[in-house]
Amino acid sequence: MNQENQSQVNRRSFVKTAVAGAGLTLVKPESVFGAPANSALTLGLIGCGGRGTHDSGQFVRITNTQVVALADPFKDRLERAKEALDKRLSERNRPLIDASRLYQGMDAYKDLLASDVDMVIITSPPYYHPLHLEAAVAAGKHIYMEKPVATDVVGAKRVMEIGQKAQGKVSLAVGFQIRFSEGYGEIVKRVQEGAIGEVVSGQVYYHAGRLDNRAREGASEGENRIRNWVFDIELSGDIIVEQNIHVIDVANWYLQSHPVKAFLTGGRKARTDVGDCWDHFMGIYWYPNGTKVDFSSSQFLKGWSDCRNRFFGTKGVADTAYSGHPQITGDNPYEHPSDDPLGNTESNKITNFFESIQSGNFINEAQQGAESTLSSILGRISAYEGREVTWEEMMASDQKYDVKIEL
Repeated sequence: MNQENQSQVNRRSFVKTAVAGAGLTLVKPESVFGAPANSALTLGLIGCGGRGTHDSGQFVRITNTQVVALADPFKDRLERAKEALDKRLSERNRPLIDASRLYQGMDAYKDLLASDVDMVIITSPPYYHPLHLEAAVAAGKHIYMEKPVATDVVGAKRVMEIGQKAQGKVSLAVGFQIRFSEGYGEIVKRVQEGAIGEVVSGQVYYHAGRLDNRAREGASEGENRIRNWVFDIELSGDIIVEQNIHVIDVANWYLQSHPVKAFLTGGRKARTDVGDCWDHFMGIYWYPNGTKVDFSSSQFLKGWSDCRNRFFGTKGVADTAYSGHPQITGDNPYEHPSDDPLGNTESNKITNFFESIQSGNFINEAQQGAESTLSSILGRISAYEGREVTWEEMMASDQKYDVKIEL
């Protein structure tokens, strides 16, 4: 159901979508399915928007995955996804998706999960991620789920519980691809080893252009909410949870923790024509040991955009952005050779997930995904309520959205 098309993926990521290692087939000594290790794994897609179609296509391109089933509320999206993925499959001389395996409706995920797919990609609107994840784990499927894991506190805590149930039984990945960047990884490793000394403060931001309005004239309110979910607070979590979470997750990675409190503000000023999401946020996150992180974001800009994590320490400064050389300046200078630090992140992430299934060494990223989601929700709650909010206060709350959409 994810409605980003390929151009939106490029704009929102500020990276090239070319993936290293095209056509790679992973060969491991054994397969958890009792078949030869390099035999194809079958994949079902829940949510046939641009992101889901893109992710599925990358699985086909990077591994020997066979996409066999699609689920989405809307026929046109199913047909568009099938056309795009059939082209990918044809390029690899693999069978096309059987038209009988296109499942339509709000409950179509149930039919897909009842089939014989080995793994699923979940790219439905984030509000539905806990529901779809729980059903996928219960069905014994391996899961690659896009971020965020939920849009409210109750949903994120539910994902933590689902993750515990999945541990050791299936692989469960959450789509924070930046953690698989070689350039980012080298800088984070050096910071954690003390290259910039004690981390005093940070500057973290995600400034981007607006997304496309996908509402359809004459469609019902419910249909347009689903099609236009990125502008809907309950379905997306607002821009700080749905999009800005990428740099917040990287901040957690740098500092090996989640924030202990936040005080943010923001609002709707530049983009007021669609939905109810805010178009900008700004404020302060506090991390353990008194480290303060200045955060800001926007989703309406024209003419400039940037995403960056910069940390200031007693011995130097670490700087990582979506483009340019990741680097450390100061007492222990270092510059990573790549000027496209996110260029191979998707291939690394997908390869890691696929390899974990083939080897039987299952991964589980539910806890990390939930903590980064909750870190974003912490800032959202603070901004909405106009006050400082602590992690403990948030975790003790029962903040929950109740979306009721009938098509």
